[in-house]
Amino acid sequence: MAQWSSAPQFSSRYLPPTPKSSILGFSLGYKIKRVLKIKPCCLCLSLGISQVTKTVQGMAKLSCNYNISVDELSRVRIYWQKENKMVLSVISGRVQVWSQYQNRTIPEITNNLSLVILALRLSDRGTYTCVVQKTKKGSFQVEHLTSVMLSIKADFPTPSITDSEHPSPDLRRITCSTSGGFPKPYLFWLENGEEVKAVNTTVYQDPETELYAVYSNLDFNVTSNHSFVCLVKYGDLSVSQIFNWEKPKEDPPDDQLWKRKILIPVYIGIAITLGTCFIYSKYYLYIITISIPGSPNSISVFQHLSVILAYSLLVMVWM
Repeated sequence: MAQWSSAPQFSSRYLPPTPKSSILGFSLGYKIKRVLKIKPCCLCLSLGISQVTKTVQGMAKLSCNYNISVDELSRVRIYWQKENKMVLSVISGRVQVWSQYQNRTIPEITNNLSLVILALRLSDRGTYTCVVQKTKKGSFQVEHLTSVMLSIKADFPTPSITDSEHPSPDLRRITCSTSGGFPKPYLFWLENGEEVKAVNTTVYQDPETELYAVYSNLDFNVTSNHSFVCLVKYGDLSVSQIFNWEKPKEDPPDDQLWKRKILIPVYIGIAITLGTCFIYSKYYLYIITISIPGSPNSISVFQHLSVILAYSLLVMVWM
């Protein structure tokens, strides 16, 4: 008989655990009366910890790497535990799930005694241990033990850049934001590879989901061309978005402008001259002689000169 000093310690009499008890740690909630002595081949202990990486709100399947038949359920006890807290147990075929994992955790008895966790949260990350006990000589003894490291990642989506407001006619404000990631993000504004100072940057963590959100405002002068990069770093990863700005194009020169600058004073001078003539011409008559073709006679029409000048002014303005 060999003695395994680092193995869990059991009492000779099994006491069923309560939801607050711990199966490992390495304490099984029992009063220790003696060290478990086992034969070298009686316990299949996995050397090393397997790694599983999943995303938030996804599904994780943690394998116990041990198979049993349905007929063996009455003689086997299965425990899944995260660090020193219970997750799930199967005793005499009855499944019990602890409160934090209820309605989202199920065992797959016929698939390596796997533990399936749905709607993953950041708080689910950690080391999970599977313990299988079988009855031998009237008592339950550890038959198999293995651990799985579950890592939960939450990637930030590509940031979005929106036009928020205009502090002044020559200034424009843009906002870069992204949310739903982990760990804590750090946001930078870059132009031509150099950091640009933001107006303000805010980082918020949801106390329930532990996920982060970040947003930042940047002001820039609209009279120049710009190409800004909003860079968000979190852990060893990063996401970014580019914002390009082209200064407004100037209106083309007006070809008729110089004509107006010259002709308007001319028109004003002509109007003043005609107006003066109009005032003094009402005392004079202008004789218009109209000849009729084929007739030796002609018709003379007398008209005030002021009326003739008025007609001339209207024709000039119309032209």
